[in-house]
Amino acid sequence: MGLRVFDTRAREKVDFAPLEPGKVRMYVCGVTVYAPTHIGHGRCYVAFDVVYRWLKKNFLVTYVRNFTDVDDKIIKAANAAGEAPAAVTERYISQFTSDMAELGCLPANIEPRVTDHIPEIIAMISALVKKGFAYEVEGDVYYEVEKFAAYGRLSGRQLDEQEEGARVAVDSRKRAAADFALWKAAKPDEPSWDSPWGKGRPGWHIECSAMSGKYLGDTFDIHAGGKDLVFPHHENEVAQSCAANGTERLANIWMHNGFVNLMPEKCPGCEATTSETPEAGTVCSCGYTFTEMDFKMSKSRGNFYPVREMLSRYEGEALRLLFLTAHYRKPIAFSHELLDETEKRLDKNYEALEAMDAFTNEQTFIPGKNFAATFGHDPMAAFAEAMDDDFNTPRALAEAAEVFRIANDLIHGQEKARIGEVLSPEHTSRLLAEARAILADMGSVLGLWQADPKAYLERRKLARSATLALGPAQIEALIEERKQARLSKNFARADEIRDELKAKGIILKDSKDGTTWTTAD
Repeated sequence: MGLRVFDTRAREKVDFAPLEPGKVRMYVCGVTVYAPTHIGHGRCYVAFDVVYRWLKKNFLVTYVRNFTDVDDKIIKAANAAGEAPAAVTERYISQFTSDMAELGCLPANIEPRVTDHIPEIIAMISALVKKGFAYEVEGDVYYEVEKFAAYGRLSGRQLDEQEEGARVAVDSRKRAAADFALWKAAKPDEPSWDSPWGKGRPGWHIECSAMSGKYLGDTFDIHAGGKDLVFPHHENEVAQSCAANGTERLANIWMHNGFVNLMPEKCPGCEATTSETPEAGTVCSCGYTFTEMDFKMSKSRGNFYPVREMLSRYEGEALRLLFLTAHYRKPIAFSHELLDETEKRLDKNYEALEAMDAFTNEQTFIPGKNFAATFGHDPMAAFAEAMDDDFNTPRALAEAAEVFRIANDLIHGQEKARIGEVLSPEHTSRLLAEARAILADMGSVLGLWQADPKAYLERRKLARSATLALGPAQIEALIEERKQARLSKNFARADEIRDELKAKGIILKDSKDGTTWTTAD
């Protein structure tokens, strides 16, 4: 059937066909670098990292993701810290890059910064002024929204629904309230550049139009970002890009991810503490109706969890797995309890992978029909079908989970209950090697299970042991004492050591290769 993608503008799934055969051009709106990246951003870039990974299977992809490194919020943060704006942006760009790597996100092919593209921005604004879509007022330049007949088609909003805020300044000098700034006249002690309208700096929306145009052309395949960007940011991008370039479309397909939701502690209408878990559409006793924005995590609201803070407590891969358990277009609830459970699930995945590696004695098999023929189901075909259905990661994860379940049955000799027969050791080993290859292939798309299982599990064991009363060296010493007690047939002492460790949260596992330990869940 081929890849189908939900297009925000069409409001339905559409068949995906690149504008240029064999090639895909994709732009994802990046972060404004004035504060730490929060997990709402992390969810966005993990989602489109998976899109990028899947597209790369069949296409040559040019993936552009920008940094907004000049903005009112950056200037405000720099002034509050007593730093130059450039120092603030460099710090948070570095943090963002590190955080995304820990979340398993591949770098974009091109990661442009606004301050490196001032000439392109000025050229686009000049074209808009020349064509009558923009006007200058005392060094500021505004886009005149009413001149663009198609305004509102992406978001479905009318002009009178323009929201104040969202970097849309109230200014009596504008011809209409919906008009937005393309160029802002310089203020004292702010970054500025020379332009035909005097010294100043770009408005927020124009930057993405200029950078996407430079690297991807006037019309490209996919433009993506968070759901909150549909209006006004992406609507304004369409208006200025199409007007400047004389095109009907900026992007062939628009993709937007859902929010990471948090439980509001108070009603925005009356400030009363919420007595029950509200959802979008819930009406408070004061008459206030909760909207999706009330559950959205954002820096401006101060209700966000920085990715860096989460990474200090959890595996980055666990956070990624949590994001992928919901479809990218749907909201996802966040809680530490849910992330704890997800991390335990990931640990079990790696335990299974380690067992597969040991059982197959480092055999290598590509994913093959032998696995599908034995179990009556082709997980790779089902996985591809899920990904081709608008990048449905919950379904894709379900296929991976089934492979893990089958592998565990094979490892523990329980395959008869599933297929009605006991397999030979050679057949079992071959199937486990295929299962391992299948999971590696799935993981390369999802960005999961890429670590060495032994190294991952050792790191997790040490991380958990840091919270225990005994350190790793003390635990190993007791394991050695237990070994000697067993050799001398002092089984009472051996059992005593095992029970002592268990009481302290340490579980021993005996095998023909010796004794290993892990922490209790």
